[in-house]
Amino acid sequence: MKIALIRHGEAENTHPDEQRQLSTEGKQDIMSLGAFLKGTGWQFQKVFHSPLVRTYQTASILAQSLSCETDPWTVLRPGASPEGVSAELHTLKPGEAAALVFHMPDVARIAAYFLGSSDSSFYVPPGTVLGINLPARPAPGSGLLLFAMQPEFWSSKVN
Repeated sequence: MKIALIRHGEAENTHPDEQRQLSTEGKQDIMSLGAFLKGTGWQFQKVFHSPLVRTYQTASILAQSLSCETDPWTVLRPGASPEGVSAELHTLKPGEAAALVFHMPDVARIAAYFLGSSDSSFYVPPGTVLGINLPARPAPGSGLLLFAMQPEFWSSKVN
C-alpha cells in the first residue's frame, strides 16, 4: 500500500490549539499539494485526519483534489503512536493509497517507525508530505520512502 503522511497546512494562532484554522497561505499550499498528489497517479480511497480543525480543513481540501472522502481517525490526534497508526492501516485493502493528515512531532515519529530510522531524521514543516510504500502488513522498518515534498518545492516561495 502507499501512504502519504502529511503535516497539516500552516495554521493561524488566533484560537486555542484544537480550534486553530488554516491560514490563507496554508490553504494555498494544501491546494498545491492536492495537485501534486493527484499527479502521482496513486488511487487515494480516503484522506484520514486527526479530529482537530486544521487537519480537517487540510483533509477537505485534499479530498476535493483527489476526488475522495475524508475520515477522522482518533489515532491521529496529537501524541499519535506508531503502533496505533499501524493497526489502523491494517484495515486498508492491499494496493490502496491513503493520505494521513496529522501533527508534529508525530508525522516524523511515524515516518521513522515505518522507515526504520530516527525521527530526528525528518524535518516536517506545515504542508509537507512524505510518500511511503508499505507492504500489506506494515511493520517497523518495512517502508520505502518514495518522496518528501515541502510547500517551497511547488510554490513561488523559492527564489
